[in-house]
Amino acid sequence: MEENSLVFSQVMARARSVFGRAREHLAHLQCDLDVTFFACVQALVQLEGHVLFAGVGKSACVAKKLAATFASLGMPSFFIHPTEMGHGDLGNVTSKDIVILVSYSGETSELISILPVIKARAFCLIGLLGNGDSTMGRQVDHCLSIGAVEEACHLGLAPTTSTTACFVLGDALAICAAEQRGFESHDFAKSHPSGRLGQLLTLRAVDVMVPKEDCALVSVHDHVLNSVLRMAQKATGVSVIEADGDVIGIQPASLIAQATMSNRDLSLVTNQQYCTPLSVKLSANMLLQEVVSTLRHAPGRYHPVYDRDVFVGLLDIDPWLSKEDRQSS
Repeated sequence: MEENSLVFSQVMARARSVFGRAREHLAHLQCDLDVTFFACVQALVQLEGHVLFAGVGKSACVAKKLAATFASLGMPSFFIHPTEMGHGDLGNVTSKDIVILVSYSGETSELISILPVIKARAFCLIGLLGNGDSTMGRQVDHCLSIGAVEEACHLGLAPTTSTTACFVLGDALAICAAEQRGFESHDFAKSHPSGRLGQLLTLRAVDVMVPKEDCALVSVHDHVLNSVLRMAQKATGVSVIEADGDVIGIQPASLIAQATMSNRDLSLVTNQQYCTPLSVKLSANMLLQEVVSTLRHAPGRYHPVYDRDVFVGLLDIDPWLSKEDRQSS
């Protein structure tokens, strides 16, 4: 296809139809929520084991994503391929586990063949299906049906609207269950230690600050040139200004740049003339989440950290601010 054969209006119309069909079906799905959804949440609240997901094809992709979501919200979950279940993986299913089968047709042969065995072993069997009036829909303990779906694909064939609906319904189930199980932000942090959210919820100011011994400490009465030399010695882009043993301000390199642009002799001007007064003092044991909340609208990038009123380090807030934080500041 030649590039100039693309018609902008047709592409935009198709894209809008994809969003439109998903939005319309989700609106219907929202209205159809009933006691069955509540029963599924109740079962998950009582969960003592794992949540096992199974599906084939695109339903397997949905199942894998939902397993990851449930696990991140405090419900140990994993995906098992239906074929492997019949070859030993059924040993993973115990009487404390909930099994969620994902299938649009509700007639997936790989799942139906082992469905009776799964039901006999599991604590609860839930179907996340397109057709509730199906073989699987009639045999599971609880059937969550997304109903008949008009796929957004131009051929009406590729799973698009249906997979979106399954994702949203599964996410709603996970979120409601997690909330009722009392899953809190500190619990979330335990399973997300490497991500930014986990770090904000677990790390403290003292964990990420530049310790006092690595800071460029200079007297308020010293010349700015001395501050520049201390910055170079400590390999920092900021100096900490002291007076009578107490920190009174911060001198970032940008302030010194202003002095040089004004043709000031750095050996003749003092740090007091080029110093940013402190706006916020941080406690060493403050969690980063609280630090970010405190400094979101505070001026300046560098802030002193204290332990019982004693200066212990300098924190650079810039790496911890999200794009939204920077836009709102």
